[in-house]
Amino acid sequence: MSAAQQIRSRMDHLDFNREYDASIFQGIASKETIKKTLQRSRDKVGKTTTKYFYIKYTPQSKKKAPYEVYDDQEEIVFDPAEFSFNAFWQSRKPTVQKVASIIRNYLMGMNPNDICLLCRKFGKNRVKAELIKTYRVYYKQGYIDVKGHKVPLKGRYDRNPIFKEIVKMIRDC
Repeated sequence: MSAAQQIRSRMDHLDFNREYDASIFQGIASKETIKKTLQRSRDKVGKTTTKYFYIKYTPQSKKKAPYEVYDDQEEIVFDPAEFSFNAFWQSRKPTVQKVASIIRNYLMGMNPNDICLLCRKFGKNRVKAELIKTYRVYYKQGYIDVKGHKVPLKGRYDRNPIFKEIVKMIRDC
């Protein structure tokens, strides 16, 4: 079993809602290999039948554990002043919103600055995963509903020009 497989295998057995130090992978590989493997692991720590849990690598962290766990259903305090527009129009003040909702709403705005801010806050892989989930749903239902007008979709979601453009923005952050 390769070092990457061993690291991913150990990640599958971690407890949820905890932060982990890189030392839990000690003895498997070098620190650099561990960092690269965690960054390439699509940020997923493990899953249950109802939720996914994510890890975000934060190298600038002053904390001992630079790996933070994010829950797919997690709600955070969202401040619309950080973004170019308020996707949650109900309030101009900070409100509690789901991480997935924040990412999906601002991805559809296609503002490169907002997308880069999402990548810094939640990690590029987490943002890209939400984009893929969203487009898979669109293609499964066969259309995108734009203010009551149903735009039909054919082919594969990963060949959609808008999808490709947003992926490029994520990659460029």
